[in-house]
Amino acid sequence: MRFSTTSALMALPLFASAAEQVPLEGPLFYIKAEFQKYADLAAPFIPHWNTYDAAHAAAAKAGGSNIDILSLNNWKSTLRNSVTPNSAKPEEWWIFVTGGNKTCFGHCGNSESAFNETALLFKADPTAPHMGMVNCDLQPILCNSWATGPPALYIMEVTPGNQPVEVHFPRFNASSITAQDMVKMHTTNSWKETEAYEGYFHPFDGELAKYGLANVVGWVLFAFNVLPNWLFMLLVSFASRSIMGKRMQPGLGGAVPTRGGAAPAGGAARR
Repeated sequence: MRFSTTSALMALPLFASAAEQVPLEGPLFYIKAEFQKYADLAAPFIPHWNTYDAAHAAAAKAGGSNIDILSLNNWKSTLRNSVTPNSAKPEEWWIFVTGGNKTCFGHCGNSESAFNETALLFKADPTAPHMGMVNCDLQPILCNSWATGPPALYIMEVTPGNQPVEVHFPRFNASSITAQDMVKMHTTNSWKETEAYEGYFHPFDGELAKYGLANVVGWVLFAFNVLPNWLFMLLVSFASRSIMGKRMQPGLGGAVPTRGGAAPAGGAARR
């Protein structure tokens, strides 16, 4: 029977819910207490691959910043739905990729604050772009499917239907950028000076996205990041030993020929 660690981790909340119905006496009570102890110890190490707080996202959208919080489930529909079939020009989106201590190591504070302040300034500008944000601590699959990491700024020109989407990655100094710098970037269109991205990890038009493999690759990269190095090397060692063991076994794929011809069957001597 194959045991999946990921499945077991995802099942922990179900076990905990069932454990809450155990009476406060008898052997099941002690089993529940023991399980709860180990669950509390394991909780900080369980990776969150698609955390989305709908209330926080609604507040960010309805509040002064007017920023869409993007997730693995809603990013594409959010961007595509901003464009009507009769739109004469593409809708401009600025998507800031941020993170916490796990993915940005505390270096996103200044640039994230500048992005939030820019969103407030853009409210008075009718030509301002749509604003979105992805947190790689909470959305590691999405970030890995785009092969991106914080801090980063995506500027996309989203078109109607399935037409190509132009994506740019303007460079900026994360430690010193200000809201005024971002506003200037918009008013001068200086972000268009960077070459449009056309690689495999293009969110809309890359080869991975076209063949539906972007999320698969995101999961694989996420798994490699979650697995400890020693466990990965152990799995590689087991796999290589298994492959070499099968190749060395006699009788698999026929007998090994000698220089003089085929080996005589049953060890009989040649005549």
